[in-house]
Amino acid sequence: MTNTAMSARFAESDFRVGSVLTRTAKILSQHFLIFFLIGLVANLPSLLLGYGGGSVGASPTGQNAVLLIVGGVLSFVLSMISQAVMVHAAFQAMRMRPVSLGESMRVGLSRVFAVILLALLMGILGGLAAVLLIVPALIVMTMWFVSTPACVVERTGPWTSMKRSAALTKGHRWKVFGLLLLLILVSLIVAGLLQLVLMQVGSTILVLLGTLLWGALWTAFYSIAVVTTYHDLRVAKEGIDIEQIASVFD
Repeated sequence: MTNTAMSARFAESDFRVGSVLTRTAKILSQHFLIFFLIGLVANLPSLLLGYGGGSVGASPTGQNAVLLIVGGVLSFVLSMISQAVMVHAAFQAMRMRPVSLGESMRVGLSRVFAVILLALLMGILGGLAAVLLIVPALIVMTMWFVSTPACVVERTGPWTSMKRSAALTKGHRWKVFGLLLLLILVSLIVAGLLQLVLMQVGSTILVLLGTLLWGALWTAFYSIAVVTTYHDLRVAKEGIDIEQIASVFD
């Protein structure tokens, strides 16, 4: 199948949640190892957080605090790096081009500081919205849902990326909100059930490893879903195809 044919296939006239989820699953299944490894690295700090929380052994309080701080910082940084890397990898997959971990890392790392600043800004403003009520927090999360791919693809700054996401989601926010809510609910339900099942075995190590593997899988799926959403919103609102969007990577 040619790139043109694939572009036409993805160039839908409207934004559809079902289409986003279907193609996300397909992209992940076709390039599972690469996306899973990226997600795995991003979730490795969860082991430090698990130990720091005192779930394994009886570490001193001071050591727990250090592990929690280091794990939290590493988790944030690696999560942002993984999202930036997966933006490029997902676009290459949609274009039916080879997905190279090295190339995706190069592109992702070139935007990592902007993505980190973007995440910090969204976190601060989202936190302020949450202080008001849960509804404003959900509203801004919906508006800024595709800020990261906008930042990486269009090479914009944090504030401009958030404004760009707000513009792209306008007119489709109920659908984006539904997608976001579905992703959050599935993540919470599966993670909770997995922890309950593994805790029955009585092995804390097994619980941590199971959480790590699920976190890696979910990070990959969620990140691809965000990229696919960004692509579909641009197609729906701007009438361009995937090659025009991703030409920045060539």
